[in-house]
Amino acid sequence: MITVMVFCTDTKRRNKITSLIQTMGMTVVAEASDGPQALRLIRSSMPHLVIIDVEKYDYNEMETASIIAKEKIAPIILVTYPYQQNILDAITEEYVMSYLIKPLNKWALESAVHTALASFRKMENKELEINKLKDTLETRKLVEKAKYIVMRDYKLSETDAFRLIQKQSMDRGMPMKNIADAILLNDEMKRSK
Repeated sequence: MITVMVFCTDTKRRNKITSLIQTMGMTVVAEASDGPQALRLIRSSMPHLVIIDVEKYDYNEMETASIIAKEKIAPIILVTYPYQQNILDAITEEYVMSYLIKPLNKWALESAVHTALASFRKMENKELEINKLKDTLETRKLVEKAKYIVMRDYKLSETDAFRLIQKQSMDRGMPMKNIADAILLNDEMKRSK
């Protein structure tokens, strides 16, 4: 079941959005009427999706959307009037997954929900992939440094030094990164005497 938080300063419009969401089979877990309240509620309820109704010239909603996006809590759908520059800026900065032009209808909202959730999932997967690649690169760099220390200290070839680090990793049940860190730390301690 998809959980949603609705942020709208106008009670009547907020109730309308909430009702529309519920007719789509989603659950509204929080409703907010101002930015600070929205941030408190989103952090405590952790919804799958946030819908923010943006007033024509109120930056409170946009600031809140920016904070939610930076914390990567949930995808955001903005409901807005046509031709608002701040909405276009938000989309460019990639913290809004989708937006809808008023008046709101069920079909447009349903499409926006699916688009926002799919885009957010893709973004999370890409970030995980990037972090994994960064970790792999960092491990390679550490292992390379450690390998040259082992080559120097034990007069081993490059291949043999790598195999020794690899063997220590397997024997101890520790990642090669940890073994390399230990070798580097040991070398640093020897040099600081």
